[in-house]
Amino acid sequence: MTCSLSRALLPVAFACLGASAVHAQSDAERHPGWSLGVAAAWSPSPYRSYDNKAWPLPLVNYEGKSFYFRGASFGYRLFTTASSELSLVASPMTERFRHQDASDARLKRLSDRDISGMAGVAWRYRADWGVLKASAQKEFTGHGGGVQLDAGYGYPIRSGNLVLTPTVGVMRRNGALDDYYYGVGANEAARSGLAAYRAGGGNLPYLDLAAAYRLSPRWNVAGGMRYTRLPDAIKDSPMVDADHTRSFFFAISHSF
Repeated sequence: MTCSLSRALLPVAFACLGASAVHAQSDAERHPGWSLGVAAAWSPSPYRSYDNKAWPLPLVNYEGKSFYFRGASFGYRLFTTASSELSLVASPMTERFRHQDASDARLKRLSDRDISGMAGVAWRYRADWGVLKASAQKEFTGHGGGVQLDAGYGYPIRSGNLVLTPTVGVMRRNGALDDYYYGVGANEAARSGLAAYRAGGGNLPYLDLAAAYRLSPRWNVAGGMRYTRLPDAIKDSPMVDADHTRSFFFAISHSF
């Protein structure tokens, strides 16, 4: 499962942190059916001189016998036991760049980078000692066909109605994916004055802290934060002036 940073990456925080917060609750007790709510996410963009804003977002989750919809991810279970789940998944790679949101005159002359669709497989295993997760997804919307791998370990800490889940993990993205979002082509370099740049692949280690609190049998609040270290392939891009990202998420939802 994949997982924004301002307008550029705001939905990434929604997809990732939202899923983390949902999982913090679902690891404690998952109920079939719908939950609806509202969420807000925010994080500074790694893009140079980029407009950062927090945005309210709808939150829709569904747990069915075979299908589920969690945050921004859709899944179909191939195999399920009391402790493990293997699914086909589709989710947005919602990093994006809008040149009109940049205050740097050179970045304003670059082409936009759009949201990408990702699809693949995801696996989760829950035990007394924690939760393991892993996924492999490929971009299918014509933005380079890149691949992203994600693996992590979390340990839910329960205290009454509160579930606190710290998670450590790493994403691996190949050059096709990074180059679409952070590369600078020859034509862009000529019109912007930035150096041409071809981004390679790299590892993005991250730390999550997600919390979920049951206000009542049907009302829940959840929140989370993520710190991600950027690889040299992204840090060295002339579009970027950061070596890490921080993401924050909060949501309230009602189960039916």
